Amino acid sequence: MNNQSYDIVIVGGGLVGNSLALALAESSLRVAVVEATDYAQKTESTDDNRAIGLSYTSQRILQKLGVWSQIEAKAHPIDSVHLSLQGRFGVATISAAEQGLDSLGCNIDIQYLQKILAEKVRLEKHLNLYTPYRVTLCQRVEGQWQLTVSNGVSSQNLHARLVVAADGSDSELRRTVGITAQVWDYQQSALVSRLTFTKPLNSRSYERFTRLGLMAILPAGEYDATSIWCMNKDQAAYWQAADERILLQQLQSVWGYRLGRLQSATPAIQYPLRRIEANELYRDGFILIGNAAQTLHPVAAQGFNLGLRSAMMLAEVLLWSQKMGRDYAESAVLAEYVAKQAQDRKQIARFTHFLVSRFAKENEFFKQWQPLALCGLEWVPGAKFLLARLGLGGAQKALWV
Repeated sequence: MNNQSYDIVIVGGGLVGNSLALALAESSLRVAVVEATDYAQKTESTDDNRAIGLSYTSQRILQKLGVWSQIEAKAHPIDSVHLSLQGRFGVATISAAEQGLDSLGCNIDIQYLQKILAEKVRLEKHLNLYTPYRVTLCQRVEGQWQLTVSNGVSSQNLHARLVVAADGSDSELRRTVGITAQVWDYQQSALVSRLTFTKPLNSRSYERFTRLGLMAILPAGEYDATSIWCMNKDQAAYWQAADERILLQQLQSVWGYRLGRLQSATPAIQYPLRRIEANELYRDGFILIGNAAQTLHPVAAQGFNLGLRSAMMLAEVLLWSQKMGRDYAESAVLAEYVAKQAQDRKQIARFTHFLVSRFAKENEFFKQWQPLALCGLEWVPGAKFLLARLGLGGAQKALWV
């Protein structure tokens, strides 16, 4: 069995893990990425129609990482966001022009974004990629981590001073090192499908709080959109099984005719919704990032955006520590990263949970003031600005923006 030594091993070569790897690619650190799925070779599947709303700050980060020009070619810009309540008054609009920006962000297919980042990692000569490999053993030995990775045919031992767990919501590494997590099961699922309207979206996204749950419409072309509809699990199962004609009728009745008549809808795919927060983010020589650290409800489309900012903050702290001659893997350095990222993490987690508990669920008490809350965004000075900044990810100052 081969043995290889690295400064940093990133377990999880998905969106966040690969972004961190690219942020460290030009350093003198020896970095390896371990990923079970070979995203660079994976063909696009119609079974995964999810999309991500990238914030303005995320676009700038991806530009720094050298992948934005490829992503931009298939990205659909979002110039404004329209917020509304089904069947009740209360409307608010947030526009890029109000924020002094060209756009608020964009919508991009997850599969395409994964493929672009994976290809970039594969081409980086200073990064070592193990894919498709899984971690079968992870243990602390004499002040460093030993990981055994296997592709089903052969195995290798990797030694690392620092292990970064970016292996998703149900992180195996998080459990292996004994870090527990709090889980909030919203008893909801997200139904995701691709819609076609008769009127153009004009680079506007929509979020409507319906009687069943939040519905988001993200531009995916001139007349096409990605629809994300959150509702309780039983209702989601029912509408997932409905044929296209009945689904179109229901969507049209909920959505109205703001974008004209619905022409078509792809079969809806269901994804369970949970909020997960790790009770610790680090141990000696070990750190959690991305969904392994926190998984959020998609109500504000902030999960990946927060994970991307976290990855860049971690890279910033690690590189600065190395430059100053400090041990980048020691707990004191990792604690500094956690402290720097704490406010961003707490703000976004609380914000999304607030929206779910106060807007995205049918609640007799809170629905009384929901219209006033939306109108308040337009009426109260500075309210819309603060909300926009939270969504843009622009409140955090760092070397990478």
